[in-house]
Amino acid sequence: MVKRIVSLCLIFFFLVGGATALPVSASKAVAPAFCQSYQVPVAIAEGQPLQYTVYGKLCNPSTGPGHTVQVLLAGGTYNSIYWDFPTVDGVAYSYVKVANAAGYSTFNMDRIGTGASSHPDLSVVTVTMYTSAFVIHEVIQALRAGLANNPPFAHVILVGHSLGSTAAFVEAGTSAYHDVDGIIITGMLHHLNLLKLTAVLAAIYPAVSDPLFAQSGYGVDYITTEPQTRGSDFYYLPNTNPNVLARDEATKDTGTLGEFATFLDPLLLNTSAQITVPVLTVIGQQDAIFCGLLTTDCSSNSSLLQAEAPYYCSQAQLQAVTIPGSGHDLNLQPGHTGSGAAVTPTWFAIGIAWALQHIAP
Repeated sequence: MVKRIVSLCLIFFFLVGGATALPVSASKAVAPAFCQSYQVPVAIAEGQPLQYTVYGKLCNPSTGPGHTVQVLLAGGTYNSIYWDFPTVDGVAYSYVKVANAAGYSTFNMDRIGTGASSHPDLSVVTVTMYTSAFVIHEVIQALRAGLANNPPFAHVILVGHSLGSTAAFVEAGTSAYHDVDGIIITGMLHHLNLLKLTAVLAAIYPAVSDPLFAQSGYGVDYITTEPQTRGSDFYYLPNTNPNVLARDEATKDTGTLGEFATFLDPLLLNTSAQITVPVLTVIGQQDAIFCGLLTTDCSSNSSLLQAEAPYYCSQAQLQAVTIPGSGHDLNLQPGHTGSGAAVTPTWFAIGIAWALQHIAP
């Protein structure tokens, strides 16, 4: 019954100051070379105390910190693992490593309510897309001010996936913030296939009902995907490595009912039109949530650009790319470039090339 109530609520609602960062305890696993994990103190609203923390891992290139940091935002029921996924069967699925190799620093964060970040008591507070964007803004300000002993970053690129892309819309489109220099949007367009969306939502249920989170103590407003549903919901199955899908299922995370209930608001309000920095949007050609006859024509870059351009101002200099052979989870689908251990998902090279064109490391 609870599952049904949550699903129905979701379907009904579907039509975030430079704080001092605290290094994560040394008892944690040792971070890779040139990487350091932090817990950044944050508030969840203007004027409230810094009573929560956001986990993130700052990774710098081998040459040291650059002038630009890419802040990475995973989607709903995902955490920072999405951006630093392990190598599987010779394919390197880590966007972090590709960005670092290109000279960019990365801050790969768990959004509030996910991963190792604080999980607020949702019976007391509500975490919406606007909460998430406010928290992301605080993290960006911390990075610009100099995180712990790191030098300040002069430039910030927001890189989002799915619900994380919606948070990027809000953060970059809020006039009081205006603290990023470019945005990469993946897995998010302005038109959705409501039939597919309904099917995806039907596989959402309270996280405490899931074996992975049964002992978490989370309330019913923390949600996740039912076991063995991520493949049909987020992947183009004919081009999916089952070992990747199994790892995805094993490392899935939570989202909040408030985020899911408000994630369409920025699209309906056309928040993206307020973004005044360069934008790249990337979508999987087989992403059934957004692409198809009833939604967006993702058959070519030009058709995608034609569909999305009306939602951005000229200052966004919108570029649009569609990736054949990929579903919603672009980072985890084949369609590789390179060879041997250097093989990576196709869009990684496209995203880095765009970044180099607009905001140097």
